[in-house]
Amino acid sequence: MTDIQGYEQRISRLADARRKDSAAKRAAVLKAVAELRREDPRISRRVVISRAGVHRNFLYGHRDLAALVDEAAGGQRGEHHLRPQDRITHDSLITEPATAKQRNRELQKRVQVLERRLGAQGSSLGPALLDQHPLVIELRSRIAQVELEIVEKDRTIASLRDDVDVLRWHVDR
Repeated sequence: MTDIQGYEQRISRLADARRKDSAAKRAAVLKAVAELRREDPRISRRVVISRAGVHRNFLYGHRDLAALVDEAAGGQRGEHHLRPQDRITHDSLITEPATAKQRNRELQKRVQVLERRLGAQGSSLGPALLDQHPLVIELRSRIAQVELEIVEKDRTIASLRDDVDVLRWHVDR
């Protein structure tokens, strides 16, 4: 069996498992609706979801089941269940983009002002900002420290050379 055949078989098995799972959940929702029709006059999506043991996204993803639940609830699901602040109105649909456009214009103006200020600084601004960057400051400090260490080591080397010269002088005598 090739890798492609094995892959295709795994995909097929997964698809079958998904269909079976979906069918089982569908049956659970239908059973819950039937039971609730017999037992309780107060049917809602939340009660059906709880009774069927499915996630709410399953019900929302299967509009036919959601419609069945709404019908069993007496068709009372709709916009009037929304809180007033959750309702989308025609005015809010117009106002929101207009507000976003206005905010966008304001931000564009600020960017232009900042670009002008930056341009007025000329090419001298870049090096000044770079000199103040924490990484540059740290690296310069490290360079100064290394230079001091080099000077110290040069002194040690010169001192050792002097000692070698003195020892050679004593040995040559």
